[in-house]
Amino acid sequence: MMYLLLLLACSPELKIEGPGHNPEVIEEEVPPLGISVDEDCSQEAIGEKACNIVLLDQDGEVWQLYKQEDKVVVLDFSTSWCPPCQAAGYKTQSLQDEYNDEVVIVTILIDGYETGIPATSTDVEEWADTHNITSAPVLQGSREMMFDSQGINGYAIGAFPTYIYLDRDGLIYLGHSGYSEEYVKQTIEELL
Repeated sequence: MMYLLLLLACSPELKIEGPGHNPEVIEEEVPPLGISVDEDCSQEAIGEKACNIVLLDQDGEVWQLYKQEDKVVVLDFSTSWCPPCQAAGYKTQSLQDEYNDEVVIVTILIDGYETGIPATSTDVEEWADTHNITSAPVLQGSREMMFDSQGINGYAIGAFPTYIYLDRDGLIYLGHSGYSEEYVKQTIEELL
């Protein structure tokens, strides 16, 4: 009996081998949350390459703008307290469904239910649930991470919702404040 206990206590190191296990795989480094500004990107001008945006989505997963290769991207900067943002939010999933894999409709929730108070993960989850958003990303942002009055280290946004359209190469095509489903669709069609 004593011999059996010693055997269990002194078991050899567990080695994981076989298909699917590659000890040389290195985890991808994720940039810090917010806007990753570098010398070859901008938030200020049409025709410029947009800087990478890295934020958490409604599922708590990291979402990166630069991972949306060869897709038209519509960035919707919204807040929970804004009635026009709420109205636009109810159209997000139907737009995403209409354009499927060619377009990504992204809601970046800047404020929670109080002006100037950053959106929380709960706010983002509630937004997705309330607006029946199942496949379009809803991201947890804040004024601090996303805005800059000069448009250098963030977007110079003064109203909600504000839409920024990026072409398949990640170049800024157009931006506008306010919501019109017809105008959003027209702009997307121009980019496809």
